[in-house]
Amino acid sequence: MPGKLKVKIIEGRDLPIMDRASDLTDAFVEVKFGNTTYKTEVCRKSLNPKWDSEFFRFEVDDEDLQDEPLQLRVLDYDTYSANDSIGMVYIDLNPLLISSATTEISGWFPVFDTMHGVRGEIRVTAKVDLFTDFNKFRQSSCGIQFYCTAGIPFGVQILTIHGFVEELVVNDDPEYHWIDKIRTPRASNEARQRLFSKLSGELQRKIGLKVLNLTGNAVIGYLQCFDLEGESGIVVRGIGTAVTVARSYPTFPHSPSPGRDELKTSLLPEDSVLDTPCIPTGGAPSNYSTSPSSKATPIIMHRNRRSSESDLTPPAKGCTTGGTSACGTAAKSTKQSTVLQPQLDTLEYPFFTMKWFPPGFIQHIGGMVSARSVKLLDKIHNPEEPETRDTWWIELRMEVRSHTKALGCNTVLGYTESTSICEELCILSASGTAALVNTKATGVDDLDTVIHPAAQTQARTADRKEVDKEKCQQLRVDVNLANSQADARSWGSQKSCSEDPPPGCSFCHIPYNENNLPFPTSLNKCATCKRHKVPDVLFTTLEPSNEFEVVGKGTMIQARICRTKKDARGETNAKEISDCLPFMEYELHRRLLTNLKLKGMNAIFGLRVEIILGDILMIGVATGTAVFLAALPPPKIPKIKGPKPSPNTADQVQQRVISTVNRNREIFDLNKDGTTVELPVSPGLVEPDEKETESDVVPSGRKHLVFEMDDNEDEEVLSQLTMEPIPLETGFHSCNTEFMPGINNLVCNLQMFTRVWRGKITGTSNREFSTKLENLMLSVYLRLRQLTPCALCNIYVNIDLPGDNDLLVSVEGLT
Repeated sequence: MPGKLKVKIIEGRDLPIMDRASDLTDAFVEVKFGNTTYKTEVCRKSLNPKWDSEFFRFEVDDEDLQDEPLQLRVLDYDTYSANDSIGMVYIDLNPLLISSATTEISGWFPVFDTMHGVRGEIRVTAKVDLFTDFNKFRQSSCGIQFYCTAGIPFGVQILTIHGFVEELVVNDDPEYHWIDKIRTPRASNEARQRLFSKLSGELQRKIGLKVLNLTGNAVIGYLQCFDLEGESGIVVRGIGTAVTVARSYPTFPHSPSPGRDELKTSLLPEDSVLDTPCIPTGGAPSNYSTSPSSKATPIIMHRNRRSSESDLTPPAKGCTTGGTSACGTAAKSTKQSTVLQPQLDTLEYPFFTMKWFPPGFIQHIGGMVSARSVKLLDKIHNPEEPETRDTWWIELRMEVRSHTKALGCNTVLGYTESTSICEELCILSASGTAALVNTKATGVDDLDTVIHPAAQTQARTADRKEVDKEKCQQLRVDVNLANSQADARSWGSQKSCSEDPPPGCSFCHIPYNENNLPFPTSLNKCATCKRHKVPDVLFTTLEPSNEFEVVGKGTMIQARICRTKKDARGETNAKEISDCLPFMEYELHRRLLTNLKLKGMNAIFGLRVEIILGDILMIGVATGTAVFLAALPPPKIPKIKGPKPSPNTADQVQQRVISTVNRNREIFDLNKDGTTVELPVSPGLVEPDEKETESDVVPSGRKHLVFEMDDNEDEEVLSQLTMEPIPLETGFHSCNTEFMPGINNLVCNLQMFTRVWRGKITGTSNREFSTKLENLMLSVYLRLRQLTPCALCNIYVNIDLPGDNDLLVSVEGLT
């Protein structure tokens, strides 16, 4: 698809002084796209130059528009020497390729230098004109929208969920080229920066091609990561959920306090998605005014092959990427009598990268599933090819899928992938929440509102006929029916139907058979319906939606571990790390569970577990948002078991634990439901039936969590968990989820905050490492103390070990 790019450089401001004699700058701009370069006139002796150039024109392919960024280099003109670089501006043109209504971008762009940071701004106007091309063999994916949101964006309705898409691209690292030894540090940094921009565009284009192959028009829950593998190169990975979306026009009932949907604003152009007036089935979970007599708008889930297979089957003739009304009419005219309905467990990867879903989509939640693997980068036979890395990730995904089946679930929700690289070692991690999705199979005759164009796509060749037949089979979720049922019930009602449990209750019911448990656990009757079984605690990577009945307020919870590792190399080092990982995860789980009990809560949302690998240290951090779910049983106070020579110490710690739990229940408003915490009969002692098991976790039949204080490290952990809150934390509510659970009077005054700390970590004790992180959060509270009371949401803690004893921690979020 050929196109034209027009760029105009208007003016600049606040440029740095480059000429020390006149304290001014002779600035001009180089405009480069692909292999074509233009230059503006030199504006002499001014820190606020005005160029007002003519439009520079580039005739390019849409593939280049997706891959290549627009490069603007601001320079200072010198007559007798080389021009001095002031900074660079990279403009991603992909937003201009979505719709004809947004073909122009204009505004002030910061001039960034890799050595000195931001050095002024320039005002630029860029226009893109594309010519329509229906070539089925094209290599571009213009029009595919990428959303990095945790769920369905506001103003958008999902028509079809196609499934999981992934891609990775490999390239050489410019910092390891031979020319890097003779060029300046600025030139080396800019080469890497250009490569990052180009690889990001190339990755989105390839994922977009897979979405087009599935006849979708958007990717939701998009996650992109860069893996710096040293001499092995740079790997950029992307995962997401391919969907077909249409524009929706919701009407909200009046509410005295803003809900989730009212905190969002639609930034979509009018023509970027289908103009199909319909009741929204997505967005942040909320209650809409719907009519029971209106037709339901189903979500159709298509079975597809592995996303790594790259055939370019076009949509039905006359259909655009997102589909049209004429296309739907053609599909209705070719109705079939019956259609085989596939199950989700037949999909290769039944994964969804979204973290909250339309009401009625989730039936039961099994718990968090994860898989990790340690790999040696120097064992890759051909570092320039992605096949080896593809095989690594396939192994992890298949392991996650097997864990999901063991829990009696058919999908993985909130799926994420991450890596930690140190020299030749790489730790691959994949995690998500195993869930049972409520799918209702219907024939094509029942789909009066939406029929996807892929259902009418014919096989192009005989050897692909069976594959295309499987892709046309559908699964349907009647979301509007679930909405109407949820609106007819109140959260405080104690009525329970003999067939359907109350809302906010069925999610917590176990999806597996209680007589054949996949792991040792303690089950109880649901506190809401009194009929089904629920676990003691629930760990998920999802967002806490309005469908969950939350008591009181939530809070951020975190467990931290710091360990040393031997100075080994090669396979010996990989074996040591691989043997250490299960024990680190067990210790993280134990501390997280203890902290959860001390908070007086029974569930964790948005759980994120990271293992950071350094030269001499290994760090594990688990972060989530603790809440109290009404369907789960109230947590028991942990029992403290100390060494036999000092039972008094255990008794004293037990009293501190009891007071800490009662204090937390008051802080987080957990007593308003009338529940009381059951105090242990004899602190410090273990009941006779519990002496048979010495494990610190809660096995089947155990009534209390037993925390054994065997060494000074255990005492340090309990002393930190039972510490009284610092007055500086008063007025702050923190969570790592997108919205604060249990607080409804949020004011739309969003501000982003970032805090970075780098220093030395002298020892390897958990106390020192935990103190560093806690002091960083206290510095955030100190800077934001004038905004209290406020909620700190979507907190993301990033930790890196750049050197032997170096520690780099960054905290970002919204307030």
